[in-house]
Amino acid sequence: MSLTMESPAVAPVNGAVANVMRILRARGMSVPPAGEFEDRPDSTDEYQAQVNRTAWANSLALSSHDDYNRFRLDRLEPEQEPERLRAFVDALVTVRRHNRAQLRLPAPERSLKTVARLNAVLSGNVGTGKTAAAIAAGSYAVDSGIMVRFLSHSRYLAWLRPNSAPAGMTTLRLKELHERCDLLIVDDLCNELDGYASTFVRTETADLLNARLHSGRATLFTTNLNSAQVGEVLGERFASRIGSQAAHFKMVGGDRRRPLTW
Repeated sequence: MSLTMESPAVAPVNGAVANVMRILRARGMSVPPAGEFEDRPDSTDEYQAQVNRTAWANSLALSSHDDYNRFRLDRLEPEQEPERLRAFVDALVTVRRHNRAQLRLPAPERSLKTVARLNAVLSGNVGTGKTAAAIAAGSYAVDSGIMVRFLSHSRYLAWLRPNSAPAGMTTLRLKELHERCDLLIVDDLCNELDGYASTFVRTETADLLNARLHSGRATLFTTNLNSAQVGEVLGERFASRIGSQAAHFKMVGGDRRRPLTW
């Protein structure tokens, strides 16, 4: 599938918008050349919001989850903890907005904040609605003004293999896109690893998490495994790094897909 990660419609830009475009590129976002498209929003905030929406939709499509884009927090079941997810996102958005404002000040005058719960883990049995809840939280975060991407853990690892990245992307570009967004949703952590992870899998997964932790960017994981099982697959240090700064959301109930059994 060939998709540009961010490609909102734009017209010739003024100096303020051009500056925003440079910032977006520095954060690892693909921005089209000035004048390539028409109907660019006049507001720089609206332009960035459009970039965020496009990035979110494309990340879902690349992971073959674009049909999940219909899920919203206010449509979730109580067992999927929509209000706690809303509070988690609100905390991220509040700190992000504050820090963006502070970065406009001279360095000696800045007072940056951090989030107490930088990560989130949605755990539960197969079919309990973890992915739907995570995507609903992601959509809410995008609507709240931050950059969010969705990523299937197994698919990300497959993309990092030689000559396997999505069309038009390099491995470096792929990593940058997922290391630099404000919130990354990693779906089905450890899925299809059968209780064992190679050195490649452990290294690449740890590198992604470490890059995000070091830059203060949030990650939301969904998984069928508990922390001990994640530790067995990816190493105890990895599980510890997630758990030390994470909010836990336990998805309960039966399989919402109501599959045929025999």
